[in-house]
Amino acid sequence: MAKIVFAGPSIYGVAAAEFSGLDVRPPAIRGDLLAAAFEKPEHIALIDGFFENAPSVWHKEILYALSQGIVVSGASSMGALRAAECASFGMVGVGKIFDDYQSGRRSADADVAVTHAPAELGFRPLTEALVDVEATIRALRINGRISEAESKEFGRVAAELHFSRRSWPTILNAAELPEMRRDELRHLLKNARRSQKQDDARALLSALRQGAIIRPAHAIAASQLARTPFLENLKDEIRARPARAQNR
Repeated sequence: MAKIVFAGPSIYGVAAAEFSGLDVRPPAIRGDLLAAAFEKPEHIALIDGFFENAPSVWHKEILYALSQGIVVSGASSMGALRAAECASFGMVGVGKIFDDYQSGRRSADADVAVTHAPAELGFRPLTEALVDVEATIRALRINGRISEAESKEFGRVAAELHFSRRSWPTILNAAELPEMRRDELRHLLKNARRSQKQDDARALLSALRQGAIIRPAHAIAASQLARTPFLENLKDEIRARPARAQNR
């Protein structure tokens, strides 16, 4: 049975071998998970999803898929958010970002948001997610490449930037640093950037390939799903629309 994965910017640059045996599709919009559930796959995994220029994945789609006996998991970006929100219904979350949302250590959707290139360019990220900036800061601090004061300054600047403007050049330009130090850090960051989003996405892909994610015993059953007019209307909409193009 198929294992369907919705992903884009979080897996940019990941080797093709890591998608072996998986049906990888573009970031999800509203209705995509419901359409996937109609195909009756073994597993649906959500990593990336649209949220600003297209309607986002509904929680009800996830509940419907779970009610049909499908394993549903999430990680990294919108997948981590939805997994934290739907864990009590049986969606399985993977990775540090999911853990942070589920525990309440993180709550803002914008922490994982980025702007990205279109499908033709592989959904390449054009800005930095706050979770990735923070991962880079941690790594630099642990390795002694930046001071505690610099770490706090980068964190402050990054948190204040809108996700659509958050990039390392912007952060460095806005940080209160001597120009010589700014130049040193520009050079350092060419090879020192970290991506927690990619790490978590790869962890989910690995778990999918290994069959390591199982359906929780408490997952919602068909008899427990409320059949609302909104869900029924979305079903009709999905059945009427053409299939979306796949990116892999």
